[in-house]
Amino acid sequence: MSVPASYREAVRNDPYDAIYVLPHFDGPYLECGGEAFVQQYRMDIASLPRYDRLRKDLEVAVLGAIRRLDFDSTGRVTLPKEFIAHASIEGHCAFVGCDNHFQIWNAQTHADRLGAIRGRLAERLADPAEAERMGGGSDLAALLRNSESLQALIKGEKL
Repeated sequence: MSVPASYREAVRNDPYDAIYVLPHFDGPYLECGGEAFVQQYRMDIASLPRYDRLRKDLEVAVLGAIRRLDFDSTGRVTLPKEFIAHASIEGHCAFVGCDNHFQIWNAQTHADRLGAIRGRLAERLADPAEAERMGGGSDLAALLRNSESLQALIKGEKL
């Protein structure tokens, strides 16, 4: 699988020319990132008490499942078959940037998910109290209610 250049650039300064890939326990997608991504998981898990059930489960589901995949000379990685099956990747896939990591989804699954997310966001941001809680204040809610182009953007319509 060819990893887009912008995602490869995000791990350019890592010690390995690679990405770390996790078949995520929360859904049919792959969570990927560089060394900082793995270290954050390690720190979060290590902060839990040593014999805590959640810690033990996360050690297996995350640290036991994550794999380093080295880039070839053309910026491609080879996904293990079980990772492809986990995310139901067939043909096209969707790369989704998320702060210090990214996700790889089946393209249709992600399109459906994105539509649902946009609908939830539109509902939440239309509520002045919710918009204020999210840092936008009632002015953001009013702006969203009165802006057809912003409403269209949130709904995923072409402008």
